[in-house]
Amino acid sequence: MTPPRVRGDAPDGRLDGDAPTVHLVNPSHLSFGVGVITPRWLFVIAGATPPSHGRPCITDETLEPFDIGRVQPGDVVGIGIHTGNALRGYEIGTRARDRGATVIFGGIHATLYPGEAQSLGGAHAVVRGDGDVVWPLVLNDARHGRLDRLYEGGRVDADRFVAARWDLLPPGRYMWGSVQTVRGCPKHCSFCSVWRTDGQKPRQRSVDAVVDEIVDLRRRGFRFIALADDNFYPVTLADLAMAERQRNAARLEQLRALRAERFELMDRLAQLRSDMVFFTQITMEAAEDTAFLDAMRLANIKGALVGIEAVTPEGLKDVYKGFNDVGEALVARLRTFREHGVHVLGSFIFGLPSDRPATFQATVDVANRAELAFAQFVMLTPYPGTVDFQAWEKRLGPDAAQVGGVPITRHWLIPQNQRPKVYAPHPVMSADEIRARTQAVWDQFYSLRRIWARSRCTPTLRARLAFVLISKLYRQMYANTGIATDSARVSRANRWARLIAKPCRRLFVARPLPTPTRTASDA
Repeated sequence: MTPPRVRGDAPDGRLDGDAPTVHLVNPSHLSFGVGVITPRWLFVIAGATPPSHGRPCITDETLEPFDIGRVQPGDVVGIGIHTGNALRGYEIGTRARDRGATVIFGGIHATLYPGEAQSLGGAHAVVRGDGDVVWPLVLNDARHGRLDRLYEGGRVDADRFVAARWDLLPPGRYMWGSVQTVRGCPKHCSFCSVWRTDGQKPRQRSVDAVVDEIVDLRRRGFRFIALADDNFYPVTLADLAMAERQRNAARLEQLRALRAERFELMDRLAQLRSDMVFFTQITMEAAEDTAFLDAMRLANIKGALVGIEAVTPEGLKDVYKGFNDVGEALVARLRTFREHGVHVLGSFIFGLPSDRPATFQATVDVANRAELAFAQFVMLTPYPGTVDFQAWEKRLGPDAAQVGGVPITRHWLIPQNQRPKVYAPHPVMSADEIRARTQAVWDQFYSLRRIWARSRCTPTLRARLAFVLISKLYRQMYANTGIATDSARVSRANRWARLIAKPCRRLFVARPLPTPTRTASDA
């Protein structure tokens, strides 16, 4: 006789009867078969799902499309969206609701536009802010038929952050794990919404919680971990100096405590297995703090995304980032990271009002002279929740141009292959010129010759091969982010990414380790 199945035994978490399944979906209009970094929110919300609701069924569409046929009446479908994947999320939500499911949206875009998720995405309810604490309440209300249209998750304190359920990871599908150590960023960059949605007060998780999660991922075979933080360097030397000048003893004590916790975390990371590699995101000001960079090196934090944005004073003024350097001072600052063992993924923005044709070559020259390991060159896109978007939307007003009946101030609702490449008229360049020049910079920086030369920063032939493959994969994945000239290029890039991704993954992972022992330090 077949034994009775308990909740969670079936692949999709369903009982043999009609018990509802909780589906969690990360939308994407393209699937690559293999993911670079685990989409952390999926597994955090899975961790916040009470056991009484069964084993959540997780779908990351960057791997494979969501199978809507698995959705049954009464199921709960949770969809997390950012602006870039909102339209695909709305397609899934509408279809899931048509099948009788309860549809719930969350994520940064739903936080900003809850009404849009309800009117266009079939949402019965929307969660704004952090989902760690409020998600069990939402599921309980859905079960008992008393679901509200809107839930405020707020900004939960760090001691209430939920650990991700990495036991639900599909085997063999991701190159890098991800762990969050802090939410919030004290900066106020004009193109970024993080400081408005996650706040400017850093909320740091306990060191033990972070290390325990990292150990869990290493035992599952992940050697490379992205520290998925808004800003890993939340306290600068300038912040400390300012508090001292103001004689603000309370503020100074708070900043020193935050800084001490960063060093404590890095000290603990340094005690983990030597084969582990970490990557994070920090601001340029960290270059002034060589003690912090040295601690990063000892902790095996070998890489960091640094928002450079522009290489001219006028460009930095455009994005409210005057604390960055330009010219030779910028090159020297960036080299400081490498001199202290931290390799930089530099992020640049093209299409700023102050940009001129010469800006493009000047930017790639800085990237090469500064010996950046990686770089991304994105075209200025006004995203909701940012200062740039507010000004742009106000400037266009009700007379904004439309594409297929959709105003460009709602560009995320325009089908992917019809979206403009540039959203605001430029003083001296056409949209096609900006796109073409941006494309040329990508092609120049990621030529095979230049990638191979940059790969010398790695210690072994295997590592150099991994560097080359991940560089090419990164380049191909970016072919569909607004730079692509047409859908044929996107499809071609997608095929190449699928081809590269599987062998690339094998270069980053390791054998899983034995069952965890009592302490994290021996991982």
